[in-house]
Amino acid sequence: MEKKYLFYFCDGIGSVFDSQVLALLDAINERNLFKKIYLLIGIRNKEQKNDLLNRNISNRIEVIFYKSYPNYPFFNYLNTVNIRAAINRPKINLNEIIFHTRGELIASYVAQSVGTKYYKSIIPDIRGSSVEEIEEFYNFNNVIKTLKINNYKKAIGKLKNYRKVSVVSKSLKEYLFRNYDLDQEKIGIANCLAGKHFRFDETQRERVRIEFNLSANDILIVFSSGGTANWQNTEILIMLADKGLKVLNLSKKTISHKNIFNKFVAYYDMPLYLNAADAAIIWRDKSIVNKVASPVKFSEYICCGLPVIANTSVDMINDFITQHHCGLLINNLEDLDSQTVEGLKKKDHMKISELGLLHFGIDTIVEKYSQIYDAIN
Repeated sequence: MEKKYLFYFCDGIGSVFDSQVLALLDAINERNLFKKIYLLIGIRNKEQKNDLLNRNISNRIEVIFYKSYPNYPFFNYLNTVNIRAAINRPKINLNEIIFHTRGELIASYVAQSVGTKYYKSIIPDIRGSSVEEIEEFYNFNNVIKTLKINNYKKAIGKLKNYRKVSVVSKSLKEYLFRNYDLDQEKIGIANCLAGKHFRFDETQRERVRIEFNLSANDILIVFSSGGTANWQNTEILIMLADKGLKVLNLSKKTISHKNIFNKFVAYYDMPLYLNAADAAIIWRDKSIVNKVASPVKFSEYICCGLPVIANTSVDMINDFITQHHCGLLINNLEDLDSQTVEGLKKKDHMKISELGLLHFGIDTIVEKYSQIYDAIN
């Protein structure tokens, strides 16, 4: 691939808080794929900017902030103008840039900023079914909701104009083909990744289990969440705890129960706590949003060698567990018994971790993005 500059766009409201962005860019930088990487972050206020500046962003990656506005049609012009100004700030010829945008809306703003000649250099990175997510989970009045949905639909409709599109799952690829007639040859798949420190390490196990006063016979099931979104279903933890299982709740939502340990830890401390567990759980409602997802936490669980208990709402999880026998698919937690959980505990955590790194490890995902970059260069 001819070396170019990478301009990676994301909105500071959500995606950059996901430390995956920084982990990904660091790994791309280490591969020396580009002359230089620029991280362009949309922010709403000074508080957001200050918060982001305090994060562990490599000094090898140049950060450019731009003022962003909510994703409604009447703000599209302002978003486009501000993104255009951000792109022009480094004074680099547009022919030398690959634009990697986290989401279809930012891709649309970038396209408006640079013009049709450079559409071939834009890679929209689609993270989920945005329209259905707004329909199902956002509490707006109907007028505002319709405006927001239409804005996303127009942005998704423009995906046909780009040479390559990245998605996080096979099901999301099929969704875009089926609902928006997007050419499947244009679509590359790069699952949500696990950072390089997510891997099985038995030496970390005892330290955390001592912290929670767990014996060698206690079975610990971990649930991890970076947020409190409606689809997280944290109430299932009480069902597990009522069965006498010990549950480590690594989320911001505290759940009061004698068998539940509540702790919210930093991203880089997460593997330490995952390695202390015997199994993990992901439980999602049946919806198109979940069907096409690639949950970050699943990637992190598997890379740390944890067998995963899940229902059948996420196609990618179903396929992986079925193919590799590294967990349990069950749609009613009432059917979960101690013998089954004991069986999960005995699975080969090192083997599961090796499978996880092969499919979701950062080196694998960077290679997939590298192939997408090559395809448009």
